[in-house]
Amino acid sequence: MFKKIKFYLRDYFAFNQTEIKGFMFMIFLIVTLIISVFIFDFLPDNPQTSKTIDPKRVEELMAKIEVKESDKKEAFQDRYANKYEKYESENNPSKPVKLSLFDPNQASEAQFEELGIAKWMAKRIINYRTKGGQFRKKEDLKRIYDFPTDLYTKLEPYITLPEKSSNGGFTPFPKPELNSEVKIASPVPTKESFKPVAFDLNRADTNDLKKLKGIGSKLSARIIKYREMIGGFYSENQVKEVFGLDSIVVNEILKFGTIKNPPLKKIKINEVTTEEFKHYYIRPYIAKSIIAYRQQHGNFTSKKDFEPIKLLDVKTLDKIFPYFEL
Repeated sequence: MFKKIKFYLRDYFAFNQTEIKGFMFMIFLIVTLIISVFIFDFLPDNPQTSKTIDPKRVEELMAKIEVKESDKKEAFQDRYANKYEKYESENNPSKPVKLSLFDPNQASEAQFEELGIAKWMAKRIINYRTKGGQFRKKEDLKRIYDFPTDLYTKLEPYITLPEKSSNGGFTPFPKPELNSEVKIASPVPTKESFKPVAFDLNRADTNDLKKLKGIGSKLSARIIKYREMIGGFYSENQVKEVFGLDSIVVNEILKFGTIKNPPLKKIKINEVTTEEFKHYYIRPYIAKSIIAYRQQHGNFTSKKDFEPIKLLDVKTLDKIFPYFEL
């Protein structure tokens, strides 16, 4: 058979001996590939791929995982609770409570601890006073963040505050009729604070801010500095962005602070250069993209023109747009 094939190849195609061997080898490869296709069809499938997923097995595995995770969570909670109890016992050892009359405007940290007030809460009260805060009535003590209600109820009969007299001074404390073991703290009259009135947040100075409860020299200067840094307030809620203001101080500012015709420091957005475009609300790379977009598409005419800038999100645009002058 092979001799006949060689004869025909030599006779019809004029192949030499080497070309005939190469042609025969190619024919052999082609036939082998064709046969292998049929052979693979008869081979069994991969047992790993043919297996079906057992729902019961999956449920068992998920249950084991959930049990393991819950055990870890409980162990973490127990360990955290033990550490917290140890910390409390080491840093806040139990001290005998001695109830006595006290003025929250004058009492020291040690006196607060003798009354049953935790050390960290006593420091918070003193910190509130150093910032300019004053207790004008007993209920003001409850405004200290996280002050326990049950503790206030217990201490309320012992809170003594100086009363204003008709001439603007203070009258001494009336001597309450308590048991003889109660120590009466000598009252020290405090300076009469100015009554806060409504003021413009963009035109107020440090003296205006210090009239508010909880604001001293440092906080008032910080508010003024932040106002200058952003170019003026256009909304009362911008006060919440000032670092270090607690909720009591913010509420006091929002109660008396107003904004009318704010003199904002505007940025001429169609004229400003990349080097000049600086603002607290805008990162340098965003400012650069705004200038690049203006150079490619022309001047901005409305707020909608800024929306195609991908790096400028909606929240940042809403905050910065009042400072733009088109």
